[in-house]
Amino acid sequence: MVVPVRFFWAGVMGALLLFAPARAQAPVTIAVQASGELPGFRIDEASSYLAAQMNAAGIAGWRFVARDAGLAAPNRIEWNFELMPYAGGEVRRFFPMPGAHRMDVHLEGTHRLINAQAKLYLDGQYQTVALGQQAVQGGVGDPELAALLAQTTRSLESGYRAIDMISAAKSRAAP
Repeated sequence: MVVPVRFFWAGVMGALLLFAPARAQAPVTIAVQASGELPGFRIDEASSYLAAQMNAAGIAGWRFVARDAGLAAPNRIEWNFELMPYAGGEVRRFFPMPGAHRMDVHLEGTHRLINAQAKLYLDGQYQTVALGQQAVQGGVGDPELAALLAQTTRSLESGYRAIDMISAAKSRAAP
């Protein structure tokens, strides 16, 4: 059987379109703002650090930028940090514990326990919140603070994806 050339090319082009990878969507830009007390930062200058740490968390489809206070941001994450009461005293250690080198890591230096709350708004609508708590020293070079921000960012993204999947399932089940 002889297939006309135009049908052959139409079939080839259709197969290419069928198996071609979908175009990657541009990432959603989300503005980051902060309030409360974050050790090592003036809170009005913390947004750029937070945005950089959130981008480092590797969330596909989201790009984080520091919020410009003069512009409205319908897509935003509002961080709120709260210092927990300091329960340190004069006695740091009762006796040396061999083999427990990092057991009292939070007593060394000036670690402070902080609560972190991140609220996600997309298109001006509240979506979800993620909470985190960690003892941190604060500042740009603090690995505990960076880990807290990355973990809370991933939790925020997971919570949003779960909500998105639930609403999609409900819309399919509706008569």
